[in-house]
Amino acid sequence: MADTILVYKKGDIICKEGDYELWFYEVLSGSLTIYTNYGTEKQQEIGKVNGGFVGEMGFINSMTRIGTAVADDDVTLAKIDEDTFSSYFEEHPEKIYSILKCVSARLGEIDANTNEAYNTIKDLLEAYDSKKETGGALKGKMSKFRDVFKSRK
Repeated sequence: MADTILVYKKGDIICKEGDYELWFYEVLSGSLTIYTNYGTEKQQEIGKVNGGFVGEMGFINSMTRIGTAVADDDVTLAKIDEDTFSSYFEEHPEKIYSILKCVSARLGEIDANTNEAYNTIKDLLEAYDSKKETGGALKGKMSKFRDVFKSRK
């Protein structure tokens, strides 16, 4: 098993957007929410995690955290780092499929957001070309993607 089991209380911050950490977590119990711009007026929820893994994309790609993870209730996590990665999956080969499903789901979310961003930009360009009033809905979508994609730089 992972060398470290961590317990967090409701409202605890598990990891912060922009941090560079060489580990990820398996959520053993409880749930958490991922936010961009946590604690600011631009705070936005970007995901919920109930079981599975969190931080795996940053770990695999050596990237900073894309969001701040906050415990929704009491949360127990297994911390998996570079030193325990291989032994963790050797001891629990069934977890390989679980993490692949988790990574696949995250990539699906990224793909869906990319498609939505593309369509928003396309709508904006069409509105601009026809000089239509776009209203607040399009501006809201654009702001969402600006904030999400800005946090991933």
